[in-house]
Amino acid sequence: ADAKMQQQMQAAQRQSQKMQEMKMKREAMLKQILSPEANERLTRIGLVKPQMAEKVAEMMLRLASNGQIKSKVSEDQFKGYLEQINKESKPKTKITFARRRFADEDDDSEDYDDM
Repeated sequence: ADAKMQQQMQAAQRQSQKMQEMKMKREAMLKQILSPEANERLTRIGLVKPQMAEKVAEMMLRLASNGQIKSKVSEDQFKGYLEQINKESKPKTKITFARRRFADEDDDSEDYDDM
């Protein structure tokens, strides 16, 4: 049982190491395509909204791999990409009012003429 446990721990360590390497490669690629200001902005977004930072990073890497990013992305260009993602991911807000009716509530049942 000990040997099997040790094998599982080694496998987990290898997996963790692979994940770490992938993350480092990804960060290196982002540094190549983002200006220092844009990269800093991405880091700050990651602190507040990790999912949003993930989406933006994926988009930037996808655009770069497709050859759509020719030079380093400036902070202003980066903001444009952020706005684009914000528009795509914002759910449409819909407000519905549900008015309650009571059992004894009839519009024609009130007769105040005989008071």
